[in-house]
Amino acid sequence: MSTRRDHARRLVEAIKPRQRAAIASHPITGIKSLGYTVVAEPTLTSQRGAGGLCDGLSFAEHSTVMYSPTPGSKKENFTLLHEVGHILVERDEDALNWLADRDNPDSEVERLCEEIAADLAIPERMVDDVVGTGPITGEDLKALVARSVASGPACAIALSNRLSSGAVVIIDRAIGRVVHSALRGDDLTVYPWRNTEVPVNHPLLMLRPGETATRKTFWADQWMRIQEYYVSATATEKRLYAIFSTTDLWGVEVFHGGHAPPAMSKAPRLGIRCHCGYVGRAFGWPCTTCGRQYCPKCEECDCPRRDRAQGTCIKCFLQAPELENGVCGECR
Repeated sequence: MSTRRDHARRLVEAIKPRQRAAIASHPITGIKSLGYTVVAEPTLTSQRGAGGLCDGLSFAEHSTVMYSPTPGSKKENFTLLHEVGHILVERDEDALNWLADRDNPDSEVERLCEEIAADLAIPERMVDDVVGTGPITGEDLKALVARSVASGPACAIALSNRLSSGAVVIIDRAIGRVVHSALRGDDLTVYPWRNTEVPVNHPLLMLRPGETATRKTFWADQWMRIQEYYVSATATEKRLYAIFSTTDLWGVEVFHGGHAPPAMSKAPRLGIRCHCGYVGRAFGWPCTTCGRQYCPKCEECDCPRRDRAQGTCIKCFLQAPELENGVCGECR
C-alpha cells in the first residue's frame, strides 16, 4: 500500500534532475523552468485546508502559483514549493485516489504538499552531506536551515524522513513555544506540535545559546499526559533545534541520561580564503559539488558565488555560464 512518503517521492522524481537542481538553488527560477507562472501578491493570505503553513494559492488549470513575498526570509520559498505541490497532486490520479481514501483528506493533502516542498527545496544529497551516517541530531537541523534555501519547517520535514518514530522540532526560545514540528510514526500519543507551549521547567528551556544536549526527557500536553522521549538538541540566541525520538538513537542510556560525550570528529580543519573576506580556518566536511569547505563567517561554499556569476537563460530560465544573446549552450 502506498504511503504519503511514496507519493511525494514519486511526484518529485518525475521532474527532470536539471529542473530539480534549479529549484533547489533558486526556487522562483526553477519553478518557471517547469512552465509555471509565478505571481507575487503582497496582500495575499491563505489558510488552506487544516491550517496550512503558507501564504499562497495555486491554479493548476493555469499552471500558476501566487505567493505573499517575505523579504529577508526563506518562508516564501516554502510557500512557492508548497503550491507547486498542490498542482502536482491535482494533476496526478494516483495521488488523488489515495487522498480520497484518507480519513481526513484536507489535512492529508497539506502534509503531502509539505513533503513535496521539502523534497524540492532540500535534495537527498544535501541531507546526506549534513547528516552523514547519522543518527540525526539537533545540530544537523540547525546546519540544514543555515545551508539550504528552505525555511525551517521544510528542513524539519526533510530530516524527519530519517526518523522512524518521533518529531523534528523548532522552538522559539523567547516565548517557549513550538514554531514547527514534523512528526513521524504511529505510536505517538503526546508530542510537541505547532503553536503548543513547552512544558513548564522542561530541561530544553535550560539550554543556553551555543549549548547542546543529548538526554532522556519527556513531553506533556495540556491534559498533563506525558510521553518519554530521547532528545538531541542545540540552542541559538533565538531557536532550539531538537530531535525527539521514542528510541534511544544516541546511546543515552549508556550515559545514565546525562550529556553524551562528543565523538572525535574526522572532518578536516583547513585554512581557507573566502570571497566574503574571511581568512582563517574552517572545520567540517567540504561541499560535495564544489569541493570547498563552508566558511564559518558567511556559511557558504563556492557554489553560491559561481551561481551569482552566471546568467539566466531566456529560454529555459536556468542559470548557466557563457550565455550568447541571453541563451545558454543547451538551448542554442
